[in-house]
Amino acid sequence: MFHIHIKIISPTSQKLVSSLSRNPWLWLPPRLISTSSPSSSSQGSAFAFSYLTDTCGLSPERAITLSKRLKLESSERPEAVIEFFKNQGLSQTVTSKIFRTVPDLLLANAQKTLKPKLDFLKSKGFSTSDIHSILLDFPELLRRSLKNEIIPCFDFLDNMFQCKNRLRKTVVSHSCVLYDIAKRMEPNIKLLREEGVPESHIVRFLEYYPNTLKSWPAQFKKAVLEVKGMEIDPLKLQFVILVHVKLRLSKSTWARKEGIYRKWGWTDNDISAAFRVHPFCMCSSDSKIEEVMDILVNTLGCKSSDILKCPSVLTMSLRKRIIPRGSVVRALMSKGLINKLSWTAFRYNELKFLDKYVHCYDKEANELLKLYKAKLA
Repeated sequence: MFHIHIKIISPTSQKLVSSLSRNPWLWLPPRLISTSSPSSSSQGSAFAFSYLTDTCGLSPERAITLSKRLKLESSERPEAVIEFFKNQGLSQTVTSKIFRTVPDLLLANAQKTLKPKLDFLKSKGFSTSDIHSILLDFPELLRRSLKNEIIPCFDFLDNMFQCKNRLRKTVVSHSCVLYDIAKRMEPNIKLLREEGVPESHIVRFLEYYPNTLKSWPAQFKKAVLEVKGMEIDPLKLQFVILVHVKLRLSKSTWARKEGIYRKWGWTDNDISAAFRVHPFCMCSSDSKIEEVMDILVNTLGCKSSDILKCPSVLTMSLRKRIIPRGSVVRALMSKGLINKLSWTAFRYNELKFLDKYVHCYDKEANELLKLYKAKLA
């Protein structure tokens, strides 16, 4: 006698199987698609997987991991959160980014946890567009404590910025400034003040490089002492820029850049001098340093030591400045119209460059302009 066993697939499991059919390369543990007598735990995992992939756009791999952790058994709470974001004017793009980055917010209490944070930002003058940018940049902000982190951080920044518009732009561009200030940023700012750095320069530092100001205090102090040892005046803006670059580059990266410059004949003193004048010469990619050096030395006939007079050229755009202008200079040199390269060829804005190196040569102007435009990419 034959016994026929019929397994009824629940709607939740049907949805899961549908998700799997769209990702045939993915194999899930059998317990996630067991349909005989599913436990509430496996049902919850199956629903969570389906919801995370279909509604929130998470990858199947991440959805599997999260479905085991999130106690997501129905769509009631997440739908309330989604509806809240929609009513707040947040786009689907922003909402999807939030859930992909911080899926736990699917279980948040929208009115008690999320609304007060957005209301606070609005009360400080941030527009809906600003809030979009902030949440796209740092969705994690919605998990931070409004009372213990966001408000104290904003108040700290508010006391530093005299211009509220600059404060707003800083928060929109660098949302990381709204958390974890006390442990890192405050000690680092205190150190800069102790070293005599003007408040206006500290604010500029905060405005452009807040992540650097949030370096661990021990690392930050080390960089400050290194720059101080270079006898750079703390009253100059260059001081904080040098600190920023020192912290941005790892020890191995710094050593590699030094090796490239030595290859072109620079001494340790030359490298140090160039860094003091234009710190970002140490931030250009290895290939760019090589290419700029090659054009200046091998094509335009400079001595590598001459580049120390204008190290900023090492950070200029190859396609928009170095190559097209270098081509014009080379053509002028080949015609005997100029004897050697002047750094003004790269320093001038475009109108002045064309005036001084193209239009002033009546007979050659058309040819030079065509060459310039052909090389300008």
